[in-house]
Amino acid sequence: MNIIFGLKKFFARCSDSVRGIFKNKEPHAVSKMLRSVRFWLVMLLPLSFILRFLFGSFRQLADFYCDNIYRYVSVAFNFLSGLVPFSVAEIILLCVVPLFLIYVIWVTVKIVKRKGKRSKTFLNAVLNVVCLVSVVFFLFNTNCGFNYMRSDFESLSGLETTPVSVDRLYDTCVYLAENAAVCGKNVKRDGNNVMKLSGNTRAAAAEAVNSLHSEYDFIYDGYGMPKNVMLSRGMSFLEITGVYFPFTFEANVNNDVPDYSVPSTMCHELSHVRGFMREEEANFVSFLACIMSENDDFKYSGYMMALTYAGNALYSADKEKYSELVRNFYTEEMNADIRASAEYWEQFETPAAEAATKINDGYLKSNSQNDGVKSYGKMTDLVIAYLTSENI
Repeated sequence: MNIIFGLKKFFARCSDSVRGIFKNKEPHAVSKMLRSVRFWLVMLLPLSFILRFLFGSFRQLADFYCDNIYRYVSVAFNFLSGLVPFSVAEIILLCVVPLFLIYVIWVTVKIVKRKGKRSKTFLNAVLNVVCLVSVVFFLFNTNCGFNYMRSDFESLSGLETTPVSVDRLYDTCVYLAENAAVCGKNVKRDGNNVMKLSGNTRAAAAEAVNSLHSEYDFIYDGYGMPKNVMLSRGMSFLEITGVYFPFTFEANVNNDVPDYSVPSTMCHELSHVRGFMREEEANFVSFLACIMSENDDFKYSGYMMALTYAGNALYSADKEKYSELVRNFYTEEMNADIRASAEYWEQFETPAAEAATKINDGYLKSNSQNDGVKSYGKMTDLVIAYLTSENI
């Protein structure tokens, strides 16, 4: 309600200023209107921090926002951005640096020309940037940030994550490996026995995540397909497989990576669009969407993703059991995909990738994920809790 009230006051103030221009027809009226608009735009910055504090302190407010405001806004704008086949987010990001440079040059020229008003011109330019930052930060929070503060998946679903024994972890890995092995024999493969996607993967991803709504009513449906990024290889240099862009409500996916990981990545990013911003929860929603799909590509991708996280946890807990798992339950097809993935990512082990990981780590910690990139590890706990609830 605070957001709606603030927006109503903002538009009313703008309307009064515009009427004043046409009524008085005085030059200073334009300046007055601009100052008024700037004031309200800058006020979005403290408003964002106030709302973050309130939503962080009272989770019920974050849940209300996600269920009653974000849900409908995100569906609407996801539909609009989905009217074009390419990633609007990619175009925007590619234009940011050139537009910023153009603005700097334009401001510099104005400062040089206005000898008597250089200080005022400079301050106005800085104020414009502050206004832009304020709007961007506000939209980031309304379209993404506040969802970090909503109730977690366990609370929404009734799942209970508890500490488990190494034996239980091993049994989980065996279950995932056995299912991956079965699904892995049903997918298309190339001459090197590496999986190749078939069919319309983007449409299948949208259908897979939308269909979860019938089982989990808090996973909303009505969203469109993910977008393949044209400069996907550039994302690989930063070790990024997918990005949710909150300003266009798009799920953007790197389609240059090994095929077996693409379906689960698509479902992961589509989970973010639905308001599941915590990484481990988005991974788990992706896992559910994949294994419940009728598409073998998705089933295989989902089981392989979960096996990767569970297998890493088993390796840390008991290396001998991990070796036993790989030796007895990993098939030739699975090993071929794992080798292809390792070879692919090895070429991108650069300082840029390391820097991107640190930035991502800082971003996660700034949004109440105190484990940073380590928060991805909770995926295993959620999988085990789910399998336990299914008596598996």
